[in-house]
Amino acid sequence: MMIVVEGKTKLTIPDTLTITKKDEVFYNPKMEVNRDISVCVLQTFLKNYKREEFLICDPLGGSGARGLRYANELEFKHGKVKVFINDINPKAVELIKENIKLNNLNNVEVCRGDANVLLSKNFRMFNVVDLDPFGSPSPYLDSGIRATITKNGLLCLTATDTSVLCGRFKKSCVRKYNAFPINSEDCHEMAIRILVGYAIRVAAKYDIGLKPIFSHATDHYVRTYLLTQRGAKKADDALEKLGYVKDIGGDKIIKSFYEGYEKGFGGPLYLGEIYDKEIVNEAYKIAVERNCSEKAKNILKVLCDECEINQLGCYDIHEICSNIKKSAPSMAVIIEKLKKRGFRVSKVHYNPKGIKSDAKLSDIIEIILEAV
Repeated sequence: MMIVVEGKTKLTIPDTLTITKKDEVFYNPKMEVNRDISVCVLQTFLKNYKREEFLICDPLGGSGARGLRYANELEFKHGKVKVFINDINPKAVELIKENIKLNNLNNVEVCRGDANVLLSKNFRMFNVVDLDPFGSPSPYLDSGIRATITKNGLLCLTATDTSVLCGRFKKSCVRKYNAFPINSEDCHEMAIRILVGYAIRVAAKYDIGLKPIFSHATDHYVRTYLLTQRGAKKADDALEKLGYVKDIGGDKIIKSFYEGYEKGFGGPLYLGEIYDKEIVNEAYKIAVERNCSEKAKNILKVLCDECEINQLGCYDIHEICSNIKKSAPSMAVIIEKLKKRGFRVSKVHYNPKGIKSDAKLSDIIEIILEAV
């Protein structure tokens, strides 16, 4: 065993890691950025929370890194944070208990068992349910929604099966998310939107609406945070924001959810905003104050600009240049020329060749031709 430090939290972890299900206890060091951002987002959520107790459930705990960081690093002036960490692996449970002692925590309850059983036993109990599985969160989504409080609760989802959500395995995407993926240059954003859309459809049968307040696609995973809103009207409103999308050379053709599926389109997926601007900006501020990892701060910084532009997907400059058979100018030149013409523009966090802008595709092409 060895000890590592994430944020303010010490973690005892196995000294040999394959980052597969074969590990004695699962711990993924590459997900530290995910956990950094998670702490910052939940901290913004706690800022205006008024009740005395804030209950968080991490039902797929592994080494306990995520839940322990919540217990150790979240600051709650109005009351107490209590974290429930569960894992079906007895060795993981023992390691979580060791890590609780290592950090002198008294606000963590450890459980051993199947994640779905734990969530089903605690109907509408938790302020936050954080589903961070190895692979798809789909098998846990139904019970995760039912375990979250129905008004201003937070359902956090990580999906590491991006090859499925991004279109490499279409049949698997249909099985797991009941949606057709979109294999485009902005497929990672579309993957987020498919995940959000699927969660909205699952929650709707319980008369619960879900509203995304923060999302990002990083490395091998996508991540979203969904606010629960009670009532059939809220569920209907969320369903109204679903639809189907077809990508043609960077341009998007959109059909509403109620028009139904048409061959060649992807979805259903979420068409609305996947960020709350205030939460994005506050999370970045917290990340800077707490000196989080540089990668986490960089992602959040780009998101601060990105969330100001309401564009579905992005323009991939290299793809557009390939289509019009021109060499790609530098991103800086394209961005500068767009701004000079009065357009809003931002880089995107998930694609170094992508931009978001209120310009039309024809405007982008005109600027590229001018630049080359």
